[in-house]
Amino acid sequence: MKQKNKIIAMLQVLKKEAMTKEGEKKIIDQFNRKVESVGGIQALIHKLKVMYHYFRDPGVSMKKKGLVGAALLYFILPTDVIFDWLPMVGYIDDMAAVLFVWRFLSKELERFEQGKELN
Repeated sequence: MKQKNKIIAMLQVLKKEAMTKEGEKKIIDQFNRKVESVGGIQALIHKLKVMYHYFRDPGVSMKKKGLVGAALLYFILPTDVIFDWLPMVGYIDDMAAVLFVWRFLSKELERFEQGKELN
């Protein structure tokens, strides 16, 4: 439970960063490189890609972009609750953060995915 609270607190901080030009630039510049470097569970990578396209869509509200952007920054940044450089374990908290945001916006993200025919 303690880790979950830390992840949620970090997402709240990153949401503010994601809503800035600097945060948006960091996501756009580093997302694809990070996805390529981790490989991993394809279902999670697919969700991340949907979230990335959702974040980039000009029709999405800033509030929702901030939330999705927070999850993307959490994934991109190596220093979060569990450092990404720890083999195998380093991405457990990243998955938790991404899935937390996905569940919160699941219906909208799924509609977005179907409407954009993202693969």
